[in-house]
Amino acid sequence: MVFGMKSCVCRVFCALVFSVLLMPCAFSATLSGNAFVNQTSDTAASAKSIALNTARRQIIYDVLSRYSDKDALAELVKSASNDDLANLISSTAVSNEHIASDAYSANITMNIDNDIAKKWLISNDIQNWIPAMESGEKFTASIVVLNGISDWAELKRLARSDNIDIETQSINGNQIIAKMPLNYRTKFTAAIRAAGWKYTDNEGVLQIWK
Repeated sequence: MVFGMKSCVCRVFCALVFSVLLMPCAFSATLSGNAFVNQTSDTAASAKSIALNTARRQIIYDVLSRYSDKDALAELVKSASNDDLANLISSTAVSNEHIASDAYSANITMNIDNDIAKKWLISNDIQNWIPAMESGEKFTASIVVLNGISDWAELKRLARSDNIDIETQSINGNQIIAKMPLNYRTKFTAAIRAAGWKYTDNEGVLQIWK
């Protein structure tokens, strides 16, 4: 989804080159996104301001949509003020910057503060599973396996194909409680969705069924 500003004097060309980095360094997992912007307006200063605001909205949406409800997030980002969104950004880097009398273009990289973003989504009633800053953390999954061993074996195979370790906590009838590394949650949900499984988030617990 692209958020733009329509004006007779300015046009926004925002081609997103997006990446989410979950960096396994000592104690942090960083949410980062990159966008190329090419903006025209009345003045170079105005073009730069619009470009930065546009890039910020685009990056925040694309990064956080990996960890929250996309439709609800889209509405929130669309209605949020530039100042509110700026509060989510911990750092910004600009490269290949070109400035003309009425134009501005650059590659813009922004890092999102995990804790602030999580609190922002919660305060706006949007469930999320933003990675915690602590390394080694795990999330809990509650799995319903109607076909018993067959379903469980399929899930373990999907996890194993992505080098994800499933730690079984308990088995009660057709319900299995398991834990997995938090920084693999997005990859795991993408794999099971492609295989026909369904899931939802219930206050941080991933509910999985088929």
